[in-house]
This record gives sequence, structure tokens and C-alpha cells, in this order.
Amino acid sequence: MGKLWGFPSKSWVTITAVGFFRGFLAPFRGGLYVLKHPLKRFLVVPLLLSAALAVATMIAARRYWSQELAGMVSSTPVLGGFFLGIMTVVGGVVLFLIAQPLLLSVFSDQLSERVERDVLGQAPMVPFLTSTGRALVHGLLKLVLYGIALVVGLGLTAVTGGLGTMIGLALGGLSLAYDGFDYPLARRGVSFGGKWAFLASHPALTIGYGMGATVLYLIPLAVFVASPFAAVGATLAYIDLEKVEKAAPAPAPPEKRPNVAANS
Repeated sequence: MGKLWGFPSKSWVTITAVGFFRGFLAPFRGGLYVLKHPLKRFLVVPLLLSAALAVATMIAARRYWSQELAGMVSSTPVLGGFFLGIMTVVGGVVLFLIAQPLLLSVFSDQLSERVERDVLGQAPMVPFLTSTGRALVHGLLKLVLYGIALVVGLGLTAVTGGLGTMIGLALGGLSLAYDGFDYPLARRGVSFGGKWAFLASHPALTIGYGMGATVLYLIPLAVFVASPFAAVGATLAYIDLEKVEKAAPAPAPPEKRPNVAANS
């Protein structure tokens, strides 16, 4: 199973000690860790890029919906202007949330690696060009995941209403969980399928982290640094999980039953 999914040769089991609640708090723990340690300089570029991205996505959404709602705005200026403002904000936010993980993937990866070195004293070393290229490729994969979650959520919302919204949020949370744990797993050479196998083998941690990251992204100003905060939180949670796993006693070998047929 390990080799099939790209994991190291040892077996991967669910560790209940690092479960839902620690997963939910992980993104916030990541933010506190960054703020309490000399790592704030790693937030400067992501913060500036996120601010520029927010402006760009709002402008793009405004231009798009201005054309789409031009007839409504000209016929009923008040109602049309209201809908134009709403759709501009919604469209800008959606574009921002889809594009930010790709834009900040390299910086979040570097911050995650730095935190791992600080905590463990070392981290799996990956050449810079390899790490950068891999981060960009995985960022594109995440972009696809967020896009799928958005399309499915909107489609189901149009058909089922509130149920579709809940499914869309669940898919978005799952994508955020993949986004966060992608960084420590990628440094260990885990494949794309192996990362999903890791999330599936730790459902409580995955669900808790996805919900916590979603809440973090809903905080207005925190959204600009939510991606690196969440990456650090996932890294710390993974380190905790790894420590617990190493400390867990090895499973006892199965007892050999006497061969009754041979003794009879």
C-alpha cells in the first residue's frame, strides 16, 4: 500500500491523538507560531501579493459584471447598481480564493520548511528549483481542485439550494486540507495519490483542519495571510502526528495457532 501510493515503506495508520480538535485549531496555531517567532518577514511578500491580487480580482470582476449587467444598470440604475456591487464582491472574492494558493505556493512552501527546521532541527532537503517547480505544479493542481469545488458547489446550489452550499463548503474544506498538508508531504516525496491517501487515512484530522482553515479564510483581514498561516499549522500538525506515530508501540505479531490436523 505504501509503495503504491508513494508513501515511505512503513505503514500509515490513523493516530487519534492528533484528531479533529487539533486539526481545527491547527491553522490558528500556525498563525500564532509565526507571530511569536522571528518569522514575520516571511509574511511581507505574501501580504503585498495578496493585497495586489485582491485589487486585481475586484477590478476583473467589476469589468466582467459591468458588461453582463449593462442592460439592467441602464434600465433600473438603483437595482442594477445594487446587483452589480454584490456580484463584483462575490466574483472578486471567488477569484481571489482560487488564485491565492497558486500565487503564494512558493512562499508558503519556504515558510513551512523553515518551521519544520526550527521544530525538528532539520527538514528533508529539496533543491530550490525542484522545490519551486513542484510547488508551482502542485499549485496548479490545487487551482483545479478549487475550481471543481466551486463549480460543483454552484451547480448543486442552483438545484438543491442550501444542500449544495454545504457540499460546496465541504469540498472547499477538503481542498484546503490538501493544500495545507501538501507542503510537509511533498518534502517527503509523497505522490499526488499518496497525499489523498494520507487525508483519507486521517479523516478526523482532515475534517477538523478543513473546517478550521475555512473559518480562518472567513476572517476579513486574516484572509491575506491565511494561506501561509494554514501551511504552518498543517506542518506543525504533521510533525505532531509523526512524533505520536513513532512513539506508538509496534503491533504485536499474530500468534501462531497449532496445526491441529498435523497433530491428530
